[in-house]
Amino acid sequence: MSQNAVVNEQLLIESHYGVVVHRGFKPLYADDNYARYFGYQSGQDIVALSSLLPLIAPTEQSNALLAYEQVMAGKLQPGVRTYKNIDNQGHELIVLTVDHVIEWQGEKAMQVTIVDLSPQAETQRQLQASEERYRALVDGSIQGIFVHKNFRPLFCNKAYAQMLGFADEQALMEQHSILPMIASDHHLQAHKDNYQLLAGNKDFIKTEAQSIRFDGSPVWMSLLSRPIQWDGETVVQVTAMDITEQQLLRQRLEHRANYDGLTNVLNRRAAMELLGKHFAHAQLHGNPFCCVLIDFDNFKSINDRYGHHMGDEVLREFATHCKTSIRKNDVIGRWGGEEFVLIFPDTDLQHAATIAERICDGITRLRVSAGSIDIGFSVSMGVSSLSDETSTVEQLLSNADNALYQAKHQGKSRVVIAGEDIDVCAQFLR
Repeated sequence: MSQNAVVNEQLLIESHYGVVVHRGFKPLYADDNYARYFGYQSGQDIVALSSLLPLIAPTEQSNALLAYEQVMAGKLQPGVRTYKNIDNQGHELIVLTVDHVIEWQGEKAMQVTIVDLSPQAETQRQLQASEERYRALVDGSIQGIFVHKNFRPLFCNKAYAQMLGFADEQALMEQHSILPMIASDHHLQAHKDNYQLLAGNKDFIKTEAQSIRFDGSPVWMSLLSRPIQWDGETVVQVTAMDITEQQLLRQRLEHRANYDGLTNVLNRRAAMELLGKHFAHAQLHGNPFCCVLIDFDNFKSINDRYGHHMGDEVLREFATHCKTSIRKNDVIGRWGGEEFVLIFPDTDLQHAATIAERICDGITRLRVSAGSIDIGFSVSMGVSSLSDETSTVEQLLSNADNALYQAKHQGKSRVVIAGEDIDVCAQFLR
């Protein structure tokens, strides 16, 4: 990503995000939002600093340095993390970060997007207050409080009832069990946690879980559960906080870190990470595994003749077609520019070629409208598979790339298997 691209990207980011670019924690660029988080007037004040490390809590600096070194060396994938930061007045901030390795002025650098989670962290700290505050929390608390015996309601306050979409406490108390209001994916863990608490194996359990409101809509809750005595028997008290907005924010940040903004398929970093995981699993268990490299034919002519905005439409149309043509466990990613990759776990070479052929053939019938003109396009594909001679991901990709080169050399708009020739896509006539 170029310097201008980074600056332009900020126009798409909501105002409560902050962005900084650094190399070895030497700031290269910061926006004003980032500066204001730390008590500075503008991004230039941040760039004037000799290092960003003083903005990180001393106890976290070694972890931040290690994470930076491992990410820049390719030993650790960029991702979403939480850190304690310090502003220029010495106040502590809890921030959620998502990092990217980018190109800045011809060299690799780290771009970090941050969100201040200090208000949520403070609320979470309050949830861990001592038992003496129990009654104060009940009386008019904005935190949800719920008491149950094996998920049968014994008590709840109004805040908890309203979190789950009930008009009042009585409406929730009339339910035979709270389990139908817990997302099915969390049922097993809910039963395990309940057993641990009632058996006395745990003093408390903190977790995050998705629940289902009375109207069927989802809600994410941060839960602090502990055993208490209720009418002479051990039951479970739950203190809950609605973290739906925070969870959605985390999901948006993770999506931004892993997906291509134009085509909404995996970006190269995320696709490469999945490719490596599937490759290692296939090697370990002796399962078949294939990948396909895809490149558009004569894509430059589309951009030159119709404009880059129509080229973008073509890429989007292609990605949509591929996503509807592959199976549930298959993966598509944007490899770069007009290049894409398909990942086929548990798939032998001939089956992978058949899917690629179907996609390739279907693409020749797609059209994107440019005013009164319908634009057609085609792609070439190279297919490779895990074999005794393919011991690394790099070899797998190299074989697919060579097959793709052969497809281009043989006339384009076709699929070629590494080591074989399969001419399956009729030449597309513009």
